[in-house]
Amino acid sequence: MAMKKSAWKWMLAACMLFGTMAPVALAVQEPVPPAKETRTVQEDRAIAGQVPLRQAALSIGAVVKWDKSANAAKVSYGDIVWTVRVNDAVSDVNGMELKLSAKPGLTEQKKLTVPWDSFKQALNVNADWKDNKVVVDASDWKTKASQFVVTWGQTAVNPQAEAELQPYLTEALKKATKQFPFSMTVMQVVPTLGQPVQFVSAAQQHNGVHNTVTVTFMTDKGIPLQVELRYTAEGLINEVFPIYMPAAGYQKPAYDKSGTYKEEAIVFGEEAFKLPGTLTLPADVKGTVPVVVLVHGSGQHDRDESHGASKIFRDLAIGLAQQGVATVRYEKRTREYPNHAAGARDFTVMEETVADAVYAAKWAAQDKRIDKANVYVLGHSQGGMLVPRILDHDKDKSIRGAIVAAGPAGPIEDLILEQLEGHVKRAKDGKQPQAVISQLEGQVAGFTQFLKTIKDEKYSVDNLPPNFPMAKWWMDFRNTYAAEVSKKQAIPLFVIQGDNDFQVDKSHLDVWKKELTQRNNVEYKLYPKLNHFFIPSEQPSTGAEYAIPGNVPLEVAEDVAKWIKAQK
Repeated sequence: MAMKKSAWKWMLAACMLFGTMAPVALAVQEPVPPAKETRTVQEDRAIAGQVPLRQAALSIGAVVKWDKSANAAKVSYGDIVWTVRVNDAVSDVNGMELKLSAKPGLTEQKKLTVPWDSFKQALNVNADWKDNKVVVDASDWKTKASQFVVTWGQTAVNPQAEAELQPYLTEALKKATKQFPFSMTVMQVVPTLGQPVQFVSAAQQHNGVHNTVTVTFMTDKGIPLQVELRYTAEGLINEVFPIYMPAAGYQKPAYDKSGTYKEEAIVFGEEAFKLPGTLTLPADVKGTVPVVVLVHGSGQHDRDESHGASKIFRDLAIGLAQQGVATVRYEKRTREYPNHAAGARDFTVMEETVADAVYAAKWAAQDKRIDKANVYVLGHSQGGMLVPRILDHDKDKSIRGAIVAAGPAGPIEDLILEQLEGHVKRAKDGKQPQAVISQLEGQVAGFTQFLKTIKDEKYSVDNLPPNFPMAKWWMDFRNTYAAEVSKKQAIPLFVIQGDNDFQVDKSHLDVWKKELTQRNNVEYKLYPKLNHFFIPSEQPSTGAEYAIPGNVPLEVAEDVAKWIKAQK
């Protein structure tokens, strides 16, 4: 349960946002060419079909740089570089000559203009120039997406930008952004990563629910930023998801051998919040097989629960398949529908995690290749903490047993404070600069104040604290003692923990053992050297090792499979 800025952004929203965002100046005026090369005002007005180069380019995510020595403008848009020279009807695109339909001109304000038809041809754009704006044709999905991201990135400093995006949204997203505007998300992106200014690339893929266009930009801080736009079949945007910290560096485990498993794309869930996922099956299995539904921890996780250079759920799925056990893993609702979640006033862990885990179990039970009498859930971190709730809401009794992996035994709000205090201690022990320590201490102080409201008994799910982010989520989930709740349940449990986990340390396993002493259908295992994501680390875990490629040992999947088979 990595409580980083990316992990709590949708929960803490503005309350944990420190500092302000200064407007970013996007327009830089071209140097004025020598007087002998300029046109008169009358000549400017006579030029038909000319558009201001910088204005048109910036609006779609292209960057314009002026080369004074060559008296030329260089326009970069994705992998295209277009060079335009003043008073020259010949330009070049990636070194290849392109004749313009007319010479570039200058406005009265000494802004460089170019023929619109040449602009479109050079940058491979299908659009019209209307009312002094680039109006992109629906068929040009790449430019339409890049233009949307540019406007989205301006919402924090330009209120009109929010309104300009509305025609492209589904009714559901319009409703959500009234409660949680795009600007709230952008205000958390820009101070750290910067303003998206230069389009790099775009790719699209249909995941069974949305046609997702992933747009990559460079920000004005020189940092790559990816934004996922999720389109409906009608061509409207149903979600916008910036990827704050892309997972990178993952390497397949040594036990990932082709031919030992097969995977299928699946879709399940509540009608308005269908989720895409993956069913992993053992290869060449005769008859039905047990299945494990993998339930995410806190944060906006993908189906693999990708974090840094690890993919714990993918590793488990491959490992379990080799033991004859199928798995279902899926995009978490807060990842597939982040704005809907943030804009829902009644959003709780029921909508975040519990309901979808139950939906997944019910879906698995109806598949003819699955042994419907042997459906299990494995909850990691916050997902493990929610195992008791998942079992309580399994009204059809689809779930035979559950695995709690690094699941907190007590309240999440207390754990967050412990984690923040731990960051301060490690910074001091590591002799970090005082500025770093002070910043971490400020986070502790901020969350401590936040915690007072969470713990205030005068508030409840029926009497929410005013102007409090995710108020119902917190009032519903606070003071949750998962291990204690499990005492009243009878479904078999397997509680596993890494002893090198600094986020949910092994003391939580001790609490699970203590609380469930009277139960005879619970097993436990502590794994030496494994961190919070069940990846081996020779050094004490600090989170820094998350960026180092590693895999869940096959032993973990073998133990889970052995326990499952013992329940039959």
